[in-house]
Order: sequence, then structure tokens, then C-alpha cells
Amino acid sequence: DLALSTSERLVVGLEAIIDASAGILSAQSLAETVRAMADALLPIVPYTSLAVYEVDWANRVGIPLLATGRYVHETLASNPALDMSITGKAVLQNKLMYSGPGDEDLNIAVIPGTPTSDLESIVVAPLRVSGQVEGTLNIWREDDDVWFKPHELTLIERFATLAAIAYVNSMQREQLRTQALTDALTGLYNRRHFENTLRAALEDGRRHGEPTSVAFFDIDAFKAINDRFGHACGDDALCAFALALRAHTRAGDVPCRTGGEEFCVVLPRTDNSQAAALAHRINAAIREAHLGPSRDMTVSAGVATAAGSDDDLDQLMLVADSALLMAKRAGRDRVVVADQSS
Repeated sequence: DLALSTSERLVVGLEAIIDASAGILSAQSLAETVRAMADALLPIVPYTSLAVYEVDWANRVGIPLLATGRYVHETLASNPALDMSITGKAVLQNKLMYSGPGDEDLNIAVIPGTPTSDLESIVVAPLRVSGQVEGTLNIWREDDDVWFKPHELTLIERFATLAAIAYVNSMQREQLRTQALTDALTGLYNRRHFENTLRAALEDGRRHGEPTSVAFFDIDAFKAINDRFGHACGDDALCAFALALRAHTRAGDVPCRTGGEEFCVVLPRTDNSQAAALAHRINAAIREAHLGPSRDMTVSAGVATAAGSDDDLDQLMLVADSALLMAKRAGRDRVVVADQSS
């Protein structure tokens, strides 16, 4: 409202930030949080483009989490160097940076693929918590009326304080969510995630008329490794197999550690012959890799496929587990594919 004084506009803006806080802080994921930031700020301080960056201190660059407005593709492909950009300047000096038409900083390390222009302004606000800069909020105005007014800079700085808290909270939630679904030793997904993923894959298979397969793996004579070499060597063997499992599964496959020396791989939209071929490749790869403290690790595997709409999770797991047990009883270091023709 043009009739409002500068101080009145500041008060209105601060009230709007307070009103927006509930929506931003209640976002359940990092992606939802940064999107909520962008949506909430626009009516408070109008802009034409916005980006949120995470600071990668190890590589001294910014990692884009969100871009809206113009040049979205170029912005998401950019990693501004902390030592060669206005983004980095805001991070390293730990303060809001503002460059308008004619300022020297305006065109420092321009985002590749975007034009150099004197008809724009940029504000970079560090997202900091307890003094540590975690990211930046970058805001542009392009073309007409590009200048940011002093009270708008104050509002951006206050908004960045809220955004930083929301960002850290969402990151912590993401980490807790990941930890709840991940095996701490191997880094693979755990049994909970395995069952959730398999259930979703079976449902997807029913909808699209596609088979869903599973491959169960068990490290042969694992108890002997622990008894002879100790649990530390046993842990090393588990991690070595987990790495090999990752290396030999496909992009859409989901390898998991489901307990002890037992591992399972969810194979969405994979028929029985494809699943068997993958299990045989993994079985041979482990034998040839000479893993374990004695360099003679082997694994046994059981493969099962849900081809019909009536197949459920418990039944598929039972069939695959029975196939695995047959492989162990038949002498280990082999793959048994369940006969589900009847």
C-alpha cells in the first residue's frame, strides 16, 4: 500500500513473516521447506527470481536446493564458489550482501548461461544458526524497479533467520528419517524399508501387470568368521558384501540388510529369469572377489517372483526364504530359484 509509511510497511512485513512461520516450520521435508520459503517470501518482498543454496564447506561451494523465476535450469546447474561469488561473499563475511545496478559485485561470477546485466539487483542473505552459516537465500529483481528498499532488506534478513531455523529442522528430520530406515553398519536400507519397498513394488506390479521379484542372500559360514577372527572381522565382511551388493545391482533395485548376515534385494518390474540372472552374477562376483578374512567368502541366494495379482508380501518372502534354505542345504555358494509354476 503506497499510503503506508516505511515504518508501517516494516511492521506489516514482520507480521507477515510471523504468520508465515507456522507453514514453513511445519513442512515435513527439505524440499517442502525450501518451497514454502519461496512461496511465503514473495508477497512480503516481491522478487522475480529466488534460489536457496546449501553451503558445502568441504568443497567451498554452494549447492542449489531450489530455484524459481528465471534461469531455473542454469541456477540448479550452478555451484557458486565461496571465494569467487557474491553468494560466497555473504557466506564468508556472514552478513547480508546487496548489489544493485552499477555495483561492482553485481556480476561477480555470473551464473553460467545467464546474461550479464546492469538492470537487476541481488540480495544474498546467509542462513545461519548459532553463528554457523548453513546456506544462503538469494533473491533477484530484474528489469523494472529493481531496487530493494531499506525496509525490504530488513525484512529479508529477518525472514532469513526464520528460514535458517526451518532449514536446520528439516535437515534433522531428514537425517532421523534416513537413520530410521538405514542399517548403521553397512549403510544399506534396513528390514523396515525392505518391507515397505517390497509392498509398494508389489502394488505397482499389480497396477501395471508387471512381475516383482526378490533375491535373498546369506553369507555362508558367517558364524565361523566371527568365532575364528572376531566380530570386528565379521563386521568388515558384512560391509564388504554390502559394497559388492551395491556395485552389482541395477539402478532401480533396492538392496537391504534385513538382519545378521542376511541381505535382500527388491527387484521391481523384474521377471523370474532376470532376477535369477542377477542373483547368479552376484553369487559369482562374491566368489571371484576373494572377500572376507580368509579371502574365500561365498554367499547363497534364494530367488522368488510374484507374477500374479494375488501374490502378497508374506507369501513372496516365505517362498524366497525357502529357496535360500534349499541353497544352504544343497552345499552353499549357489542360487536356488523357487519353482512357482504350480
